[in-house]
Amino acid sequence: MMNRMKVFAADSVEAMAKITRELGGDARIYSTRRVNGGIEIIAGAGEDDDDDQQDAVQRNLPPNPKAKAQADFAALLASAREVARYGDRPSREPETAPERPTPQAPVFDDTRITAIENTVAEIKSMLGCGLMTHALSAAGASPELIAIFLAQSGAYEQENADKKFGGFLARRLTYPDADKLLSIPRVIVTLGPSGVGKTTLLAQMIARLRKNEPNARVTLVNAHSNRFGAAEDLRAYGRILDTPTIDIEHPDELTDFIKSIDQRIYVFVDMPSTPEDCARISDVLQENADYLAPITRIGVVPANLSREAALGILDRYKDLEAIAITKLSEGAPTSAMLGQLSLRNAKIAFLSTTAHLTRGLSEPGTEDLDQLIRGSLLPAAPAEV
Repeated sequence: MMNRMKVFAADSVEAMAKITRELGGDARIYSTRRVNGGIEIIAGAGEDDDDDQQDAVQRNLPPNPKAKAQADFAALLASAREVARYGDRPSREPETAPERPTPQAPVFDDTRITAIENTVAEIKSMLGCGLMTHALSAAGASPELIAIFLAQSGAYEQENADKKFGGFLARRLTYPDADKLLSIPRVIVTLGPSGVGKTTLLAQMIARLRKNEPNARVTLVNAHSNRFGAAEDLRAYGRILDTPTIDIEHPDELTDFIKSIDQRIYVFVDMPSTPEDCARISDVLQENADYLAPITRIGVVPANLSREAALGILDRYKDLEAIAITKLSEGAPTSAMLGQLSLRNAKIAFLSTTAHLTRGLSEPGTEDLDQLIRGSLLPAAPAEV
């Protein structure tokens, strides 16, 4: 194992900056204590972890991923503090100061208790932030970007780090004024592959609209004519919701329909699942936008979808105004999937839990998404060994 080094500084930020410069971002923190009004940290190079892992293998012991994760995050937290202090541009390297002599440990007094309490609070902060950053790491975010997010959220502070970072991600994901999407006449278009819950989501939105505005003028459009049973499903919802339903088999029919309706009508369009058919219908809607109320494109993402599948939806359907998370009663979204939505700056406007028309849909607030995010991350905590 490599030698360890002892660093003394006025505070933990300065100490971590020294350690990062000397040992790199993979430095491992062995101990932290407050002495003579300063901070003393003992650290070793990241390669020590490799030796520890090799020793564990030779002794037929399981590796210690938690220790490695804590050490890695210590460097990340120091980087976040540097971002908070200097912004996300590189700071000027401070001049090298003469090394101070290491003072003798003082007689035990109340300051030792305060130092221990501060150290415990900082460790809890690091672990909390570590859970929250797992989503962004799994989604492919670089350590530099995560450090910036930590600084922007204020999670580098010691108090309630996980809650601060969870709230920060929730604010990034929340669609502003989602309730207004169903308060002004518009064309709602749901986009996504087959089986993600587009038709059920449309029915739930119409039920919500009917509840809030009983006299609203609404029309359902089935542009999903190639899927077996799609027309029957939509007509059944139309009868339940007292909403007229029309079937579109060719884009020209959609053009004629658009030019015949009033812009004060809500139009809900169940789009095709195949990319080619969906693109043709989207082009017709865009070409005739002058005859329509504002068009809102909503991507439909099931809660149990993988990160890769969610990324595929975002890549296939461009210029989405909002996202709806569906099928929450069948599973919880993964941290990697939510992290991917955050990295792509997607905005969640609706949460759909069950097929119930009136109670199964909600417009999430920041608190709802905060709980959803932190709930998805808890199982990802490093395992005890």
